[in-house]
Amino acid sequence: MRKLCALLGMAAVLVLLAACGNKPTSAAKTVDFTTLDDLVAAAKKEGSVLLYTDMLPADTKRLQTVWGKTYPDIDLQIKTISGTDLLTRFESESESGAPSADVVSSAQPDYYADASKRGLITPLQETGVLKLVPNYPKKYLFDDLKTALIQAVPAGFIYNTKVVPADKAPRDWPDLLDPFWKGKVLSDDKDDTSDINALITLARLRDAYGEKFLGQLRAQLGPVQGGFQPMQAAVGAGEGAAAIQSLEFIVAGMQKEGAPVKFVPVSHSHWAVHGFGVSAKATRPAAARLLAQFLLTPEGSESVSSSIGEYGPYDQIPEKFVPVTLAEIERVRKDAKQILAAYKA
Repeated sequence: MRKLCALLGMAAVLVLLAACGNKPTSAAKTVDFTTLDDLVAAAKKEGSVLLYTDMLPADTKRLQTVWGKTYPDIDLQIKTISGTDLLTRFESESESGAPSADVVSSAQPDYYADASKRGLITPLQETGVLKLVPNYPKKYLFDDLKTALIQAVPAGFIYNTKVVPADKAPRDWPDLLDPFWKGKVLSDDKDDTSDINALITLARLRDAYGEKFLGQLRAQLGPVQGGFQPMQAAVGAGEGAAAIQSLEFIVAGMQKEGAPVKFVPVSHSHWAVHGFGVSAKATRPAAARLLAQFLLTPEGSESVSSSIGEYGPYDQIPEKFVPVTLAEIERVRKDAKQILAAYKA
């Protein structure tokens, strides 16, 4: 039986490696510095820094440009790795002692806390860089997750404005229970029930509307699509009236190409949030900390969150954004079978 769980269908479906164990594999590399000048001087001696990320190429290109103007003597190398390959590669390289990223940035919400326990990531609070960014908004410092927000991406609905009458345009999840939507809402269900991002959304819907709502929502959905991008394209072509879920920058790109689509941010959806972690085995520990500090500054965070549908910590983030906590993630994992059973009912 198909396991129906992935509502988000985002490109970054990242999973942890259970085989890695819970014991630290080596001592973290530390750097002594008091001021930013101290850190910059040490980073210049190292000469470069390597970032693994699943952020959009446009974001990483801007980051390299802004970094290059700020620190022309320190080469920022970026490898964009999508899907499960990002953390799989970092984990395997770190465990084997092979050269790997100095800094990792992904949208897996609890990765940094888990990797910190295993000695792969240095908790942000222990890197020493927070004293260099005193104006960073405290509410986006996630102590329990061992990281901080540098980019948040709203999740919501995409719908076809030619197929959907104005008076039926969806504004929130309960709207999809209207008989009009029966069989018209596309989804991107997968067999992977470990997608914590999707499970968080399902759990929040259950908490807001009750377990029966999950089954009622599932009953309204139309054909399962073969992936996130095909699902968006199908809505744009009018093969489906709407889809759950989508991202604003994707819809904006489709609109530029003439597709009759619209994006609607909705409550209770888990937004993709990029944090970052400094590798405990960083080949260039000073440059890694300098990049971490830079990502927490207004200039650095803006460089990776200035596209349509992206928010940085210094932006006015909409109230629909609810940061996830480690406690919520643990509760969702514990309730996963019950949540999925209600969704499939």
